[in-house]
Amino acid sequence: MALLYQPRGPCTPDTPENALDPKNPTPPPTSDVTLNAEDDIAKGRFSNLAQVGSSFDSVVLDFAFVQGRVGWLLSRILLSPAHAKRFHAALGETIARHEARFGPIETPPTLQ
Repeated sequence: MALLYQPRGPCTPDTPENALDPKNPTPPPTSDVTLNAEDDIAKGRFSNLAQVGSSFDSVVLDFAFVQGRVGWLLSRILLSPAHAKRFHAALGETIARHEARFGPIETPPTLQ
C-alpha cells in the first residue's frame, strides 16, 4: 500500500506518485490512505543532524538542527525494525533517483 501525501504549499515531493510520465500524462491512481497534517507539521523543518539508535524492538531516528555548539532536537521517530528496513530501502531508492536526475550527492563532513 503506497501512501500519498500532497502538501498544501507550493512544493510537491519528487516521488513517483507525484511525477507524471511525459509519455503517459495520466495521473497515477490515488491511494486508499489519506494523510492529514496540521499546517505547522506540513511545512516541514530543516535538519542538519540525524542520529540513529536501536534496541531489540525499535529503531529511533532523532532529527536535530545544530548551529555552532548548540543544537535543538526537532523530531524523534520510533520505528519497528521491520518498518525501519522498509524505510531504508525506500530512502535508498529515492536517493538513487535523485542522483540519477541531479548528479552525485557530495557527503559533507561529519560532526565529531
